[in-house]
Amino acid sequence: MTQKSLLALAVLVSPLTSVAAIQITDNFSISGFGSTSITKSDNSTPLFVHREITDETCYDCDTIFGLQADLSIIEDVNASVQMVKRPQDHWSDVELEWAYLNYEVNQFSFRGGRLRIPLFLISEYYYIGQAYPWARPPQEVYDSILGFTSYEGISASWLWDVNDEAVVRITPYYGFGNDNKVKFSGARFNFKTDYLAGLSAELSGFNYRVHFGYLNSKYLMSPSSSSEKETLNIYTLGGEYSMDDWLFMSEVQTDDLQTNWYVSAAYSIDKFTPYLVYGESHHRRKSNSVTAGIRYDLSHKISLNAEWQGIYMERENYNAGNEGQFVTAPIHYNEDKDVQVYTVMINFIF
Repeated sequence: MTQKSLLALAVLVSPLTSVAAIQITDNFSISGFGSTSITKSDNSTPLFVHREITDETCYDCDTIFGLQADLSIIEDVNASVQMVKRPQDHWSDVELEWAYLNYEVNQFSFRGGRLRIPLFLISEYYYIGQAYPWARPPQEVYDSILGFTSYEGISASWLWDVNDEAVVRITPYYGFGNDNKVKFSGARFNFKTDYLAGLSAELSGFNYRVHFGYLNSKYLMSPSSSSEKETLNIYTLGGEYSMDDWLFMSEVQTDDLQTNWYVSAAYSIDKFTPYLVYGESHHRRKSNSVTAGIRYDLSHKISLNAEWQGIYMERENYNAGNEGQFVTAPIHYNEDKDVQVYTVMINFIF
């Protein structure tokens, strides 16, 4: 493989935290990451799944802290464990995000254990705020599956060097039946899945990446007015492209209930990166948003974000009790249909 395709491969398979990992022994390392913010909105209705930002200044709505341990057991066999305190978790109740064994042979790799669902462009580093320009991943797409990020099962990946400048990675995966609990707006929901199966396909070059994701699952939600199991099919398509100091990103997610998308542009000026994002949600959630922010890199391990976001809803959708990006419909709070969000965030890796 050439230098360019090796670089593309490194982007595909190397965790961001590896650049800051603490090497304990020759075959064992520990790394970590985190984010926290000061944020508030101008609307008392809780905003964003699992973050629930309101018009009261919040110091822990975005707090994330993770630790990752990587062990090389023997040649071509390694293990990785990642524990994460997510925004919705208490410090005493952190989540095991992944814990798997990985075996590599030639251009193939096989994983088993608790794995990350590879649906989106930044799925592998969703909780690592240092890895993307925004304070939060665009909610239109990344909140569309209620914060589910992991599954317990197996996956296989095939890497194909298309030419001197492009690498393809194809990953089919299968998850076994599981109970997933979600809590928001004071209510607790249980999603009992029979299985989870999907495919991730990614084309990567020196300055671009295109990602396709598909997930199929059968589940039963409780509490619910129906005792019938539902079948879910999710499709995603995303791409990122860098040109000189510009970074462009866009993704679309669609399933039987909704279609969501965003476009983003960021421009680096020395240590500063101003950015703009526009997103829309349709069908189940109906809203559009504009985000403007600036990121300042204190170092390659620490960054700051200052961000404003406006989220808007049509009057007829508001009157019909649509939630938009709120956790519950703002009409139930006798609140305005639109909201402005202000955030100052710090991200770090070690």
